Amino acid sequence: MRDAMMRIVRLLAGVCVLGLGLATQAQGQTSFSEVATYEVQIEPKEAKPGETVTWKFTMHVRDGWHTYPTKQLSPDNPSVTKLRFPKPGEVMFVGDLVEPESKTELLDGMPTQVVEGTAVWERKLLVRPDAKPGKVKIDVKAHLLACTTSCLLDSPVLTTELTIGAGPPVEVDPKYKTELENVSKESDPPSRNPAANGTAAKNDTPSNPVIVPESKGPSVAPPAASVEEHEANLNAVREQLVSLEEIGTRKSNEGLIGFLVTAAFWGAVALVTPCVFPMIPITVSFFLKQSEREHHKPFRMAAIYCGTIILVLGISALTLLTFFRSLSVRPGTNIFLGALFLFFAFSLLGMYEITLPASLTRFTSSREGRGGVVGTVFMALTFTIVSFTCVAPFLGGFGGMAASGQFTWLELVLGALVFSTTFAAPFFVLALFPSLIKKLPKSGSWLNSVKVVMGLLEIAAALKFFRTAELRLLDMPSYFTYDLVMGIWIALAIICGLYLLNLLRLSHDESQEGIGVVRLLLGLVFIALGIYLTPALFKKDKGENQRPGGVVYAWIDSFLLPEPSHEDLPWSVNLKGTIDDARKDLEKSGKPQFVFLDNTGVTCTNCKYNERSVFTQGEIRKLFADYRLVQHYTDEVPASFYSENASLHDRELAAEANLQFQKDVFKDERLPLYAALEVTKDKVYIRGVYREGKINDVNAFAAFLKNSVKPRPAK
Repeated sequence: MRDAMMRIVRLLAGVCVLGLGLATQAQGQTSFSEVATYEVQIEPKEAKPGETVTWKFTMHVRDGWHTYPTKQLSPDNPSVTKLRFPKPGEVMFVGDLVEPESKTELLDGMPTQVVEGTAVWERKLLVRPDAKPGKVKIDVKAHLLACTTSCLLDSPVLTTELTIGAGPPVEVDPKYKTELENVSKESDPPSRNPAANGTAAKNDTPSNPVIVPESKGPSVAPPAASVEEHEANLNAVREQLVSLEEIGTRKSNEGLIGFLVTAAFWGAVALVTPCVFPMIPITVSFFLKQSEREHHKPFRMAAIYCGTIILVLGISALTLLTFFRSLSVRPGTNIFLGALFLFFAFSLLGMYEITLPASLTRFTSSREGRGGVVGTVFMALTFTIVSFTCVAPFLGGFGGMAASGQFTWLELVLGALVFSTTFAAPFFVLALFPSLIKKLPKSGSWLNSVKVVMGLLEIAAALKFFRTAELRLLDMPSYFTYDLVMGIWIALAIICGLYLLNLLRLSHDESQEGIGVVRLLLGLVFIALGIYLTPALFKKDKGENQRPGGVVYAWIDSFLLPEPSHEDLPWSVNLKGTIDDARKDLEKSGKPQFVFLDNTGVTCTNCKYNERSVFTQGEIRKLFADYRLVQHYTDEVPASFYSENASLHDRELAAEANLQFQKDVFKDERLPLYAALEVTKDKVYIRGVYREGKINDVNAFAAFLKNSVKPRPAK
């Protein structure tokens, strides 16, 4: 018994080490300076006003390593060098950046341009005709990668000096006259420009740290330069906000019965979210083990299990338990849950039996199953945390209702109980079902087949948790990539099908001559699912995964938290910067300006579903043309929005500020939550808030977008 327990402990430790290894894989023993060197220079080093010089950046990478140009064949390919040029001052960068010679290789299934050996970037630097004599420091911020089987990162500031000579200005090269004229119209003269040397003044907006593809639409506001600035920006926006009657939201005169029916409806909807499915096999397997106990009391255990779920979810619906919410998206939590699922899966597949030490077994038996009660409560708590990612959007609605003051405290308690009871009711039946199985005559070997299939499904769930952890730990997934996890899921679906059709058996399975109709149909469904998902592993011309049609793939795709698509809309993460840009256009054109605010999350399944399956529809994209688009991530702002190497800590702090802003302004924590804002000269009007979460009624969402841009009635 002791040896068996030690094997289990070693197995869990190994899985945890594998997961935790994701956090340190990028560190390695090799430093960036050991594999790559670089230098920056200006040729010539002295120029007169009006003259043009060449800014040249050279990077040498060691044999066997490579770097990347600043643009890739596919816009969603993150393997790029990033260079952030300063604002125009005494001198200004003009013309296009000249890229180094590159070649195309297939990396991680995506055509990627790489540069080996020596890479040289060049760009012209114009001395403005009215520049004053003297030395000017030019700072270009860079984001550099040196890669082989893994990548090393460096984010230096490339500093050079140019001496501006005295004397009358020379004629500007005709190729750059238009750029000079455009800059002269939009900026102050150099003598009054505090960013003349390329360094922004204290109160100036920092230069754009976002690499944005060329677009005919409005420019994308860059993120704030620091967490403190981001919080200050949100506070400034909060002071300008004016709430109007929300479009498409629940009316205040709805009665208690309607509220309770709504709570029951959302409790039922939460049952079909993907996060809940993995707990079904764990629930069944746990109570199968419980049913084998000598003093097992099925009704009591089922009541305790569901009562715990009802209690925890009920309290969550009232208090929103921000701690639980943040816990459910933490990398460590997801690594632990993935390891836990593998632990259960290997047991269901017959690798080992999960048994308690004999002394503990005698202890619990002598106390009439008291240990079983503790285990049941633990299982219910585990279930609540696992499902919280998908259930939280519906719980968030109760928080908004509580803050609105439209319901009494007792009514909110009743609503929370109805929601949680509806959600937990099916699991009461599941908890009783294992005991009923044992009473059925001639159960045969089919029960073992159920365990095997559930074990395979739990392996699939574990991979999803590991992928979620990696997305939070690393900017670019390297192990549990979308393609790898999808490929394993397809293989598991086909294996389930072959197993159910009796074409594949495990060593501990009993021989079986034939199969029943239900088993035949289930086997065909699993194989068909694997075939249906297979096209998702193949790429389109631009490197994006193909998308099988139908809602089944849309759910699976969003559950796996896919990487951004090249078809993504021009999102910003800077609400104040976007509002400022809108005001500039308002002054120029006089046309009303609108902002669409998307409160979302990196690990939000429903958010991904909407972004991939609703926002990509032609009608919705046309309606988005009336808006500037802003995303407020509430768990972690993705590193892809920054051209600099923003730390995970800072990106999480920025997300916490976004979440607090959402709670303060909208009195709601649900994700996703959408708001339509109208920007005026000195105010920002909340024209509407859309609280459906996962968008099931696309027409209603389209109507929300249309109605929110209609002229406001005159006072």
